[in-house]
Amino acid sequence: MEDVESVELNAKYSVFPTFSFHPPFSSVSFNTFTRRTNLPLSTSAVHISSAYITMAAAWVMSNPTIFQVIPSNDVAGLRASGFNLNNPTVIYLMGFSESSSGISTSTVRNAFLSADDYNFIAVDWSRLIAFPWYITAVRNTRYMGRQLANFIQFLNENGFPASSVHIVGFSLGAEAAGFAGKQLRSRGLLVGRITGLDPAYPGYSFTNNDGHLAKGDAAFVDVLHTNPVLGFPTPIGDVDFYANAGSFIQPGCWIDELFKNSEFAYIYGCSHVRAWRLYAESLSNPYGFPATRCRDWTSASRRCRFQTDGYMGIAASATLTGKMYFHTNSKPPFAKNGP
Repeated sequence: MEDVESVELNAKYSVFPTFSFHPPFSSVSFNTFTRRTNLPLSTSAVHISSAYITMAAAWVMSNPTIFQVIPSNDVAGLRASGFNLNNPTVIYLMGFSESSSGISTSTVRNAFLSADDYNFIAVDWSRLIAFPWYITAVRNTRYMGRQLANFIQFLNENGFPASSVHIVGFSLGAEAAGFAGKQLRSRGLLVGRITGLDPAYPGYSFTNNDGHLAKGDAAFVDVLHTNPVLGFPTPIGDVDFYANAGSFIQPGCWIDELFKNSEFAYIYGCSHVRAWRLYAESLSNPYGFPATRCRDWTSASRRCRFQTDGYMGIAASATLTGKMYFHTNSKPPFAKNGP
C-alpha cells in the first residue's frame, strides 16, 4: 500500500485538491463557519494538504457563493477569510463513515454558532474514514492528526494561538484530535482543549497513551463515554464523564424506545452517537448535565450521595479530574438539569 504522503506529492491538484489512496480515495478539507454580529452566517471550506491550504469561502444569504484560494503561508488571505482573531476557534472532527455535511457536523456546528461567536472549523476527512474500510480509517487518524497539527501551527504563527483552539472529535475524530495534540506538543505547542466524544475503542484497545487520545494531548482533555464497546470504556482524559454510569445501551436506544420516541433514525450506533448529541445540547444548556463523583447514588446500597462536582459539556471546568457520572433523559431534551 502506498504511503498517503507519497501519493499526495504525485497528485494533480485542481481548486479542491484530492489524492489517491487505496482504498478509498482520500483528502482532507476544513469547513469553516463563523457567526458574526449583524452579518449573515459565513461559511468557508479549507482544504488542507502537506503542499498547501485552499480555502473556499461562502456567505450564506439567499445562497450567494464567493470563493477564495489561499496558499498555506498566505497570511493576508487568511485574515481576509472570515477568521476573527477575537473569537475562540473550535475544530470538529466527525467519526467513521460520516460526511462533513452529515447530521453530526451540522448539529455540533449549529449548536456552537447559536451559542456564541466562534471560528468553527468542520474537518472534511470523509475520504480517509470511508465505509467499509475501518482498519484503513484507524491508520489514517495519525495522518489526519499530522495535517491538523500543521494547520493549527500555521494559525498559531499568524495570530491565532494554539492555546485558544478547542478540538472536538467524535469516535475516530477524537483519536485524530489526540494525534494532532501529540504532534503539536512535540513541536513545543499545546492545544487549549480537546473534547473526546466517545473516542473510538476498536483498533486502539491495545495501545498505550501514545496510541490514542490521552491526557496531556492538550492543556485540558475532557472525555464523554456513552458506549463501552465502540467507545473507550476506561478513563483516558483529565476528566471522564460517564453518561448513565457507562451503560452499554443508553436510555432510549432500545428498539421499542426508538419507535416510541420517533428516534429510529438513530438506530445505527445509537448509544455511540449519543455522545455528540449530548454535547451539542450542552451548548444551549451549559449547566443541564450536572455530574457527580458518586457512581451509584441511586442504588439502595449506596455509600455516597449525589452532589454536583462539575458539569458535562461545554461548561466542564479545566480544573476537573477523575471520573464523573450523570444521568440523562431517554429523548431530547436529554438534560435532566439535576440528578
